[in-house]
Amino acid sequence: MKIVTLNRLNRAISDVQRELEAHGFYDEKLARIDVYLSWVGYAYGWCWYGTSGNIHIPAVSIGKIFEGVVGASRTTLRDVLRHEYGHALAHTHRALFCSVPFKRAFGSHHDADIQWDYDAERHVTPYAATSPGEDFAETFMLYLRHNGELPERFNTWRIRRKWRFIREVGSAVKRGQRRWKKLAVA
Repeated sequence: MKIVTLNRLNRAISDVQRELEAHGFYDEKLARIDVYLSWVGYAYGWCWYGTSGNIHIPAVSIGKIFEGVVGASRTTLRDVLRHEYGHALAHTHRALFCSVPFKRAFGSHHDADIQWDYDAERHVTPYAATSPGEDFAETFMLYLRHNGELPERFNTWRIRRKWRFIREVGSAVKRGQRRWKKLAVA
């Protein structure tokens, strides 16, 4: 397990911000979201969704320690930042996320407290099944990691619909659009 240092965090932030910009997500609103290095935390990172929107990344995460002990797959710092920036994007562009297109793509309202059984045809990770907001953040993380190209293992109609929603959000943010002018996701 690597401890997250300020240098590692700053390099990862720069890389992820370049990815966000390349896909149209990084605008003035998202640029105002601060990323803080915290000492310790249970989660890999968190976003104060609904309040400041700021992102916190712990230097030492209980989740990362557990991951190392049980030999689970390694979660990268960049993937954590991609995921948390997904939450920050939803925080800074609420009207695009509290919308019919989001509900159509993700099965419910962004803020709904709904948990599904994990289904590989529907969710990109088991964590994505915990709520529509986490489903978005996990799918967004993979969208950025794979440069907008849908990996074959996720090529199902339900996940393609989520991928399209994310692409449409990038286009809307890049144009400075605050609300959906038409239903972008069928």
